[in-house]
Amino acid sequence: MNVQRFTGRDNRAALDQVRQHLGPDALVLSSRRTGDVIEICATDGLPDLSKAAAAPASRGSENEIQLAQLKRELASLRETLQQALGERRWQDSAGKAPVAATVAQRLTTLGLGRVLAGELADNVDTEASLESAWQQVTGHLVHRLHSLSHEELAGFRVKAVIGASGSGKTRTAEALLQDAASRLSPDQIVAVHCGDQRQETLMTDLATRLNIRQYGAQEHAELADILVNCRWAREIIIDTPALSPSQGADDPVLALLAKQRGGLAAFVTMPANSSRDYQREIIGHCSCLPLAGVVTTKIDEASSLGAIIDLVITEELALAGRYDLRRERVLPVSGTEMLANAKRLAKRSRDRKARQLQVAV
Repeated sequence: MNVQRFTGRDNRAALDQVRQHLGPDALVLSSRRTGDVIEICATDGLPDLSKAAAAPASRGSENEIQLAQLKRELASLRETLQQALGERRWQDSAGKAPVAATVAQRLTTLGLGRVLAGELADNVDTEASLESAWQQVTGHLVHRLHSLSHEELAGFRVKAVIGASGSGKTRTAEALLQDAASRLSPDQIVAVHCGDQRQETLMTDLATRLNIRQYGAQEHAELADILVNCRWAREIIIDTPALSPSQGADDPVLALLAKQRGGLAAFVTMPANSSRDYQREIIGHCSCLPLAGVVTTKIDEASSLGAIIDLVITEELALAGRYDLRRERVLPVSGTEMLANAKRLAKRSRDRKARQLQVAV
């Protein structure tokens, strides 16, 4: 277990260091004031002790008794650790002002990570009522959710739509091309397909029907030439292959788009029904690209929006819009709307758990 110690002039400064070094899901083990600073001990998570137990298995059957004993000891140690950390979290919450602790609990219920929830709760006026403090925190949350208007999104001349397989990337590219066609004449628009040139996509099919000029590019140099030769275009929409985080820096999409000129802006499609770890992995993977914003997809299938809210705030990204499957359009989304939907989904999840509990009883 990687336990580290951080200090800051206040809780917020110390938590910023925790988030920077251990990530948004770091587990705070202790917090205390030492002189004029706050000292926080934190870890990036509990160790997977099952892997440690599996290692001796390759030594042969003669060690089976020792292995069984080791497994029992590790299971006991893990249980002790979980119990101690659970008590630590309860003590940390109990040590806070009741209003701040309740606000932090509400933020966690919305799906925000512990670090951001703690940072917001630490700024609560301890003398304020609960509802006043909650309005203060949610107002601050909305203020930090930067969103692009329809006009701002349209103002990006070269838009590259990126995302993992199944994220709604090509549908988003098609919607952006349709939006461009509603504002400009076909001879002012260019569609670039960077996938398999033998396969048509929703975007290439739409471009054909609207008589929009199309190009194909699979290499960095090919795309660079297209951007130079199409300087006359008012808008260029680029559909890319699926991101492959498993390939790391060798991902062809990164090689294709990195360090391109011509004002290229990348918009990443993020399924709202995906896990927090998945979302962090995708953003971390494409951080070398000029990310201009996040387009949320599959909101109708999501059980929470807290992870995306946490992501765009902590990574300082813009909400570029949400893909509406019924209307097949990318619609603007405000911070107020995102927070309202997060509250709605949290309430629905809470009500569902309450019903399940009643059935179980």
